[in-house]
Amino acid sequence: YRSLTATPRMIAAVFAVILLTFFFMVFGQNLQRNALALLPTRQQKRITVEILQSIEHEISRYVLTISAINATVGLAFAGALYLIGVPAAEALLWGTMAAVLNYAPYVGPLIGMLIMLLMGFVASDQVWQALLPAGIYLGLHTLEGQIITPIVLGRQMRLSPLVLVLALLVFGWLWGIIGLLLAVPLLVCTKIVLARIEGLEGWARLLE
Repeated sequence: YRSLTATPRMIAAVFAVILLTFFFMVFGQNLQRNALALLPTRQQKRITVEILQSIEHEISRYVLTISAINATVGLAFAGALYLIGVPAAEALLWGTMAAVLNYAPYVGPLIGMLIMLLMGFVASDQVWQALLPAGIYLGLHTLEGQIITPIVLGRQMRLSPLVLVLALLVFGWLWGIIGLLLAVPLLVCTKIVLARIEGLEGWARLLE
């Protein structure tokens, strides 16, 4: 019952995000120009433009890095399934599912593991064979989520892996799945702004 009552709110939230993204893409440049026109001095305008360009560059690199990691996880999972006897076409299908679900931290892999459990018990009569796909999925996700992603993002974004993990925990606790999705972009934006403001450079170095 709770899931049914929460479904309209979830659909409305997804629709709002899509609509907001569309309007930002269409009218974002005009909004940015009008906001810059409010700044009194040319130096403030120049610094603001540099900050916005740096944020755009870093966020683009973050999305590219996450996409590469998720694609690698999907290929590795598909290869592991193929090695244990799953047909190639089905293995690629499940690998694609793992890559897509990995964009949603924690919740996506949890859904994927439940699907793998269901698939294992439907396809096999022996318990250990039924649990094997879900076990492989859990092992890959643990390796990726706890070790590979924090280290790679820490190097690419010049952020401390410890700060990165703490940000994921704090934002996830505050805003749930939305906080997990926004934690790294917000942390990158905060670091860029602190590095460009005189007197706050030390706080930016604290995040590295």
